[in-house]
Amino acid sequence: MPSERTEPLLDVRGVTVAFGGFKALTNLSLQVPPGHLRVLIGPNGAGKSTLLDTIIGKVRPDSGEVRFAGRVISRLPEHRVAGLGICRKFQAPGVLEGLTARENLLLAARRDKGVLSILRPPTPAEQTRADELLDLTGLTGRAAIPAAALAHGEKQWLEIGMVVAADPRLLLLDEPTAGMTAQETAQTAALIQTMAGRHTVLVIDHDMHFVDLLNAPVTVLHQGQVFREGDLATLRADPAVMEIYLGRPREAAHAQA
Repeated sequence: MPSERTEPLLDVRGVTVAFGGFKALTNLSLQVPPGHLRVLIGPNGAGKSTLLDTIIGKVRPDSGEVRFAGRVISRLPEHRVAGLGICRKFQAPGVLEGLTARENLLLAARRDKGVLSILRPPTPAEQTRADELLDLTGLTGRAAIPAAALAHGEKQWLEIGMVVAADPRLLLLDEPTAGMTAQETAQTAALIQTMAGRHTVLVIDHDMHFVDLLNAPVTVLHQGQVFREGDLATLRADPAVMEIYLGRPREAAHAQA
């Protein structure tokens, strides 16, 4: 269950990010309590990926700050941010396809990440952790299969397991259901719900069916700002939210006339 603490684990305060003359984020503020699941949606160009880049230290804000567990992290390099317990999974799977699913998880479970660490056999604790992650991701029956032979959805679950192996406090998932079937999407939603509580999870996605399955608070971004927040049913009933997703039909009709 999510923690009862009220202070946010992730606290984005008035962040502005500009690339040349274009403002990707404008005075954006967002708070996510510890152990909670939050979904971030918005049309293309709304600033979703830039926000994640800013959280992990890849992009530095022009103004404002990002706080994590009460600490300002917006000027830290990426490796320092990761060391605090923030991990991001990108849209494309990044598994090692020549290794089996279990071997991928064994590597991810290693606490020493030096180059020579791959030469030593895994410890009992690492083997136990890999088996736990296989169970979590539903890949126990596929443990000995080379990652290259896994289905697209299975590769995504494997990479989620690899990210979780680091036991992050904050997990950032960037369109985790891209390219998935409806069944795989439903399984991914169930997996993410299982992780929430032990981890704080921030998910970006465009698939409204998937967002509905997550059954979590939703933040809508538009033009680099927080546009609306609430549950999905309320947001679907908001004409302004539907307009930014579906476009402005009157203007489009006029332009085509």
